[in-house]
Amino acid sequence: MIVVKMVHLPVGIVVFIVGVSGAFAGCPVPTKHYTTLGCVPSEELSANDCPRWFNCSTLESRTSDKCYLYGQAYELREPVPDAKVKSACLALCTCQKNTRGVAEFHCAHIDCPEFLTPHRAGCVRQYRTNDCCSSRQACGQKRDHLAQCTLDGVRYYEGERMQFSSDPCLTCICAASFNATDPLAQAKCYANDCPFELISPSVLANGAAPVYYGKRCCPWEWRLPQQEDRVNRTNGTIYSGEPTCRYGKLTLNVGEALVPEVTPMGVYKCFCSIPPMVHCFLSTS
Repeated sequence: MIVVKMVHLPVGIVVFIVGVSGAFAGCPVPTKHYTTLGCVPSEELSANDCPRWFNCSTLESRTSDKCYLYGQAYELREPVPDAKVKSACLALCTCQKNTRGVAEFHCAHIDCPEFLTPHRAGCVRQYRTNDCCSSRQACGQKRDHLAQCTLDGVRYYEGERMQFSSDPCLTCICAASFNATDPLAQAKCYANDCPFELISPSVLANGAAPVYYGKRCCPWEWRLPQQEDRVNRTNGTIYSGEPTCRYGKLTLNVGEALVPEVTPMGVYKCFCSIPPMVHCFLSTS
């Protein structure tokens, strides 16, 4: 049985999310926050196959009496189709005003059976494309008779989710038609969504920067500008004449970075690589 619990998604919390496959697969700079927000990439690419900038002008026209998700505006009391949020284990999302009169999403959280019970040895959970919860479980001989897939040296059974080490924003479902030499040809693949606008819309209004951690597709959290932030003027190659990044009261040229911030969680390293937003990495090693 799938349990659906109504939850309120407050404005201002820090988001911890683990995981469109990148439209710029060859770009070493994360762009998932831009594509999620509906920003438009420049046609001109940089030397490392990244857009030179993104046009995020639509963010400037956002108002506090509407909700926003994946580049689309929602009026008050307007629902979000469940198909757009089910992969994030959410349902029944509606745009509503909070106690401060600011629009935000209120959603129900889906509790899958696998969240509530331990994994059974000798069993595999099988999923459908984009679903939050597994559709069934195969154990023992039933599991042994399933088709198998091998991806990046990892073996999967039919119906299991497969992750690409080269593209954390892509998930595929193992199927009998899977071809290891051309994994995308017949596999049931889909791009992972990053629903940070559902959970913490205020971080954007307050000028926060996305923080990426490890090989995760989505921002791990968002870092707000701080009074003590400083630009590290000795960092790398600076490209003057390019569009710039704004972060709090600071303006960074492409190639510039903030002085790293050391915290108990790790070291935050923030860069201006693709304007107009600064992006950060959290390093724990």
